Amino acid sequence: MKMSDYIAEALYAQGVRQVYELVGGMITHLVDSIHRNGKLQLVSVHHEQAAAFAAEAAARMTGVPGVALATSGPGATNLLTGIGSCYFDSTPAVFITGQVNRDELRGDRPIRQLGFQETDIVTMAKPITKAAMQAGSAAELPHLLAEAFRLAVSGRPGPVLLDIPMDLQRADITAPLPARIVPDAGPEVQPAAVSALLHDLSRAERPLILVGGGVRSAQAVDLLREFVDAAHVPVVNSLMGVDVLPFSHPLRVGLIGSYGNRWANLALGRADFLLVLGSRLDIRQTGADTEAFRQGRTIYHVDCDQGEINNRVLGSRALVADLKPFLRAALAEARTAALPERVEWESEIAELR
Repeated sequence: MKMSDYIAEALYAQGVRQVYELVGGMITHLVDSIHRNGKLQLVSVHHEQAAAFAAEAAARMTGVPGVALATSGPGATNLLTGIGSCYFDSTPAVFITGQVNRDELRGDRPIRQLGFQETDIVTMAKPITKAAMQAGSAAELPHLLAEAFRLAVSGRPGPVLLDIPMDLQRADITAPLPARIVPDAGPEVQPAAVSALLHDLSRAERPLILVGGGVRSAQAVDLLREFVDAAHVPVVNSLMGVDVLPFSHPLRVGLIGSYGNRWANLALGRADFLLVLGSRLDIRQTGADTEAFRQGRTIYHVDCDQGEINNRVLGSRALVADLKPFLRAALAEARTAALPERVEWESEIAELR
């Protein structure tokens, strides 16, 4: 099988149904194979940045890594803004760039480029990807493609870039198609930590849940809604969590932060218990005085990325876990804990609104 034909089949095997691209010389084999394959919809755009953002949007809606193609040089560099967006907003995506033939790579030569539009996109993309790789042989390409999808969806989701020289795209290969990638298992949820959280929540008089974009990245929106209803806790949200609860939900308070709702910020200031789910507590949420933000309340911070916990706001009680298994455990305990409804607190928030 021709390598570009293999890649088309492998993308379909991973659940991809659309591929976004702007055609260029170094991806002609890929574009042709995807078109001839017939299982994938090839979506041609007018600029590679549009392809990158379209892939990001598709991934946000489906949870399946978005895929965008770009040719070497300016085509590849035009993807970078969309790649960065995926990286900072934890969106799974696989970006495939075409590259000049391997014998046209400059290697260690003291020149700027050898092949036409040869550009070291791997080095450029590394700071804003979970991994950026260039295929060096036909034999390793199936593994690299599977690894790209595994990395994109495991742990904190994000983008991966795979750079494929032109001669490898047209090489022959005999290899089985990769099975659908299952994300790596995250840290095990500790029952004792969940019990301690629910115990402190039951004693709080003015609790709030702060929901961030991590809830949707974890595909845990439905579980979050069930937990909120079972725990009877009002919810504020970051900008990335704006659509996690329906606008009309009785426990939805609103957007916090620099551009947030005044009443939501006042409620946050009065809360004595804060459960942070998949939000990084950045300066536009907390303000610059993190000590003032922390004082007078118990903060539990749940995130799959340990580096985001106690990064700015110190003293938070850390639960390093994927949000989906955490919410399953918290929901099961909330349903048996008979947590109180706080009518006075909800009325206070309504009055602030």
